[in-house]
Amino acid sequence: WIEKYLNDTYIPGAAIVVVNGTHTLYEHAFGYHSISPPQLMDVEKSIFGIASISKTIIAVAVMQLVEKELVDLDTDINHYLSEPHRRIFHPKYPSHSITLRKLLSHSSSIAVDEGIQLGLYRLGDTAFEQATLAETLFANLNPNTSNWLPKPPVGVRLADFSNREELVKHNAYAFNEPDFNAWTQGVPQLNVTKLSENFPTWLNIPFFGFSVYPSGLFRMSARSLSKFLQMFMNNGSNLISPKSIAEMKIVVGGGLIPYYDPSGIANTSVVAPPSFGLSWTWQTLKDGRRYIGHSGTLPGSRHWMIVNEKNTVGVIILSNGDSNVPSDRSQEYYKLLENIHLALFECFEAEVVKSSACQYSHSVYDILKHMYDESIASQIELIPRNSLRTLFNASEHFY
Repeated sequence: WIEKYLNDTYIPGAAIVVVNGTHTLYEHAFGYHSISPPQLMDVEKSIFGIASISKTIIAVAVMQLVEKELVDLDTDINHYLSEPHRRIFHPKYPSHSITLRKLLSHSSSIAVDEGIQLGLYRLGDTAFEQATLAETLFANLNPNTSNWLPKPPVGVRLADFSNREELVKHNAYAFNEPDFNAWTQGVPQLNVTKLSENFPTWLNIPFFGFSVYPSGLFRMSARSLSKFLQMFMNNGSNLISPKSIAEMKIVVGGGLIPYYDPSGIANTSVVAPPSFGLSWTWQTLKDGRRYIGHSGTLPGSRHWMIVNEKNTVGVIILSNGDSNVPSDRSQEYYKLLENIHLALFECFEAEVVKSSACQYSHSVYDILKHMYDESIASQIELIPRNSLRTLFNASEHFY
């Protein structure tokens, strides 16, 4: 049924992993990592640019520095920057410091200029070839003001690997050929093209990077990301302390900071406004329960990684379908990902895993029937109801 969901919403493929703090409970690859030439999705080998999910990794790195007392979450960031004569502040509130805590929780009053952001995309990616990440970051710091940072060790460059494309190259697609002009006008530098005569309705988004790497563009497989999520669920493992994990989960401002929404999108959206911890975001889903994690969107990609409030199950979905054009597709994709997440949480939360088998407390029939009934009640038809009826009729006989 998951593959049916993906097909009906025009997502070429997805890699899904379900974990607890110590074990992988379920993993499966659906569809295609590459449409042409055809290449099946692979949980371990298919690479994705994980977009804003990258922020959760940055937060863990910041907490490592906090634990070493190299930075403080509530110190003015200008203390750490390399240009002492150019201070960053809010023009209406110059006496209010912008801090790491505010930056990590989207409460610094620094907004994103979409026009500038779109201009940062670049064909290909030379960032990995030129230097290691540590060397790149260190080179951008003024050594006169950054003595608190140790010099980076000599790292491994991507150029040292003969299979470097396999390690970083992602595939991204957009459905609906009539949107071609929107892509060529919005990001002309990406050279988005019609895929092929065999796939006339699909657009291919070539391999791209950010000119401000690593911002938003860490790359990895679903399995690799699941190891990171397990660390978070396991109170930091040996990477950071349980205290730091708890710090990242605390909603900054106690939930009193209003959600920045100048266009009024939240009032009409199916998505409830989030509450921000330190790059880990709390979201209330349609089941009325809270989950923590982060989503991520890039041209031709849409992802979501969340953990239930009890911290017993985490679900990752990485996909190579676009949700940006047209604009109403974003909500459609959100509903799709939400339905898949909730079905997987329902399946695994109350289960005892034996030999990697999921023993249902609710059968597949029950889950599918619930989705069918809900689609009737809400008048939302994410997948054809006739197809859904056929699926749960078949599952009733099987189970």
